[in-house]
Amino acid sequence: MSPIIQNPTTVKKILPTAIAIMGSISNDPVILFGYPFSPYVQKIALLLHVTEVPFKFQEVGPLIPRPELESIGITYRRVPILAVGKDIYCDSKVQQRVILERLAKKQIPTSIHDRAWEEWGFVAFDQTLGLAPGKLMTPEFAKDRGSIYPLLIRPDFDTLRESAVADLHSRLDYLENTVLKDTKYIGGNEITLATIHAIWGVRWDLHGLEDQPPGLGETHPAVGKSRFPKVHGLIDSLPLPEFKHISFDEAKEQIFASRYTSEITGLLKDEPTEIQVGTPVTADSLGSEPRKHPVHGKLYATDGYEFVLEVPTGLRIHFPRESTILRKA
Repeated sequence: MSPIIQNPTTVKKILPTAIAIMGSISNDPVILFGYPFSPYVQKIALLLHVTEVPFKFQEVGPLIPRPELESIGITYRRVPILAVGKDIYCDSKVQQRVILERLAKKQIPTSIHDRAWEEWGFVAFDQTLGLAPGKLMTPEFAKDRGSIYPLLIRPDFDTLRESAVADLHSRLDYLENTVLKDTKYIGGNEITLATIHAIWGVRWDLHGLEDQPPGLGETHPAVGKSRFPKVHGLIDSLPLPEFKHISFDEAKEQIFASRYTSEITGLLKDEPTEIQVGTPVTADSLGSEPRKHPVHGKLYATDGYEFVLEVPTGLRIHFPRESTILRKA
């Protein structure tokens, strides 16, 4: 892949909205829901931190059901969930968008290659799930995750670890000897969006946080620090965001006392789904078991990147068009 473009003019072309209205909704609460050892939570928390967006953290359990969230109309299955006022962002794709375009107080280098690195990061995580230790795979955990990560309930899961280490080794070799050959981070010598996209799953594979699994560690003979010093050095240099915990009741009060913050209204011209505003719909993840974890609401708005549903509690739930199934209810 080509280096990250760091020319300010190019960055303006890539994220024009971010330049124009950066930090424009800073007075509204920004609350991240999740659990700290989730690698997806770690990714979004890192992006919030490096773009200098203050946020609060409301810890939810790793398994469903999550009755507190359901009580306010948030039935989305995965974490993290990002609340910005009364707008709720599900999926890291739309969370990244609102952070960079509406919330960021500090720019980070971006490029036209970021989406490719985003997909690289997703695939790297999914294909190394075989590293998850057996002690983690309780029947409850396997049942909970099986609908979104089918690999975890394969009958031969216990035989996948060696191949997962080999997969990780290949990816680290690419990062170490090609991508990081001349730079500290992916495409530059400061933290880039591409770095955040690519490294979150790898960091979980190697370290976890606070000794969470799988944490292969610096001394692992195949993927340790002596074998891949640049990758480990990059990971060691990443800041650890501060999680300012609040209770669910505090989060609920702050969200419902705030305003709607999104500027997405109405229907995209020539809306591809042909579903009209106000239609009862469901939103579901393409990667999940069919109709297993749908979110019900009325279609509120669309643009070229997002669907927005309004749920009965009045919250507006944002989903990316990509990998989301929108159906009439």
